[in-house]
Amino acid sequence: MARLREAGEISLLRAVGGLDAERRVAGQEEGWRSAESGAPVMGPDGLLPLAQAEAALSREPDPVRRRALAAAVAVALEPAAARREQAAEARARARAEHGLVPDWPGVVACDQLLDATEDAWAELLTHTARRDLGLMPQPRGDLTRSDLLRLLAFPAWDGLFQRSGLAELLRAACGSVGLDAGSLRVGETTRVAAWPGAHAIGERVAFRPRGGLPDWLDLLDAAGRSATAARRPPSGRDPVFMAAWGWLLQSLLLQPGFLTARVDLSKRELAEALRALELRALFRLRATAAAARVATEVERGMSGARWREAHREALTSACHAAWDGVRAARDAEAGPLLGRVAGFAEGERLRVGLRDRFDEDWWRNPRVPEHLAGLLAAGRSGETGAASTAEAAGGVVRVLETGGAR
Repeated sequence: MARLREAGEISLLRAVGGLDAERRVAGQEEGWRSAESGAPVMGPDGLLPLAQAEAALSREPDPVRRRALAAAVAVALEPAAARREQAAEARARARAEHGLVPDWPGVVACDQLLDATEDAWAELLTHTARRDLGLMPQPRGDLTRSDLLRLLAFPAWDGLFQRSGLAELLRAACGSVGLDAGSLRVGETTRVAAWPGAHAIGERVAFRPRGGLPDWLDLLDAAGRSATAARRPPSGRDPVFMAAWGWLLQSLLLQPGFLTARVDLSKRELAEALRALELRALFRLRATAAAARVATEVERGMSGARWREAHREALTSACHAAWDGVRAARDAEAGPLLGRVAGFAEGERLRVGLRDRFDEDWWRNPRVPEHLAGLLAAGRSGETGAASTAEAAGGVVRVLETGGAR
């Protein structure tokens, strides 16, 4: 690392330093993972595995039972959270020893995303929460994280966003951008210990269906990440580029023409479905941006009760729903979180470039895969300078405001 610093190889220095920090806490990681995977939750109907209880939160229609289950999950998380916090603090000390400083430009980008989407998020969330749950968001209301998960599951759309349509969705989305859907390694599981949703793990996708609309966005995001990862060796993978392709694929669902070709919607339903998809996508972005800001402070040395309180306040403010401080350790690593925000901005810049070059229905243009082939081969966007997060967030807001036109 000293030689890398002398040679000015800053990006490689950060990579090596980060890997060494991870190596130092590997034993602790085994401990908290074991504690978390085996944690029992005493819910309203008896004992449940933690992952199964987490998955049940968004599917529980009764608000009293939902909040009771959420409280039981928070209690079950405590032992693993304490171990995970210790590991995160040890990792932060190791990074500091190597002279690795937080990514402050990335934090600024997170602030820009939160600022640019605040008004639209607050307005649409207030309308949707009052309509679907009869609740008001924070700070004026008492909307909780579990309520928000239920709201953003959009169970009313389950009949249209069916699991049976996911295979065709992947084929259409991948074909539009020159990826081979047949080469995707999607491992679907119903194991109770598996975490709900779709998760890109290197070249493969671990998928435990949630059901309904969330699966459509999650699966496209994970497919874009894993498909681009498969084209590069692990040492040559750019997390921001992978996240950009994840956003590019899931953003296809935000295009009225692409969506109506997959789902039979009336004109009124189309506008509502687009807003539901955008609201879900925006939730993940805002939660990620808020968590990244706190995780960066952890790299500077913040720990203990102050860390939990900062995380709780940041997520409550960003999502307008009361958050659990015990979840702070789940968002302990700033790098992946900042990479997702930067990837969103890069992916939106890529989408806008395709729209400007190949028209609004660019995903139908047979020249698009050839145009994107070079980027895929290089493993980077080819653009100079960081993409503007504020501009990218503006595109999301326009869909929320217009119901699909942007």
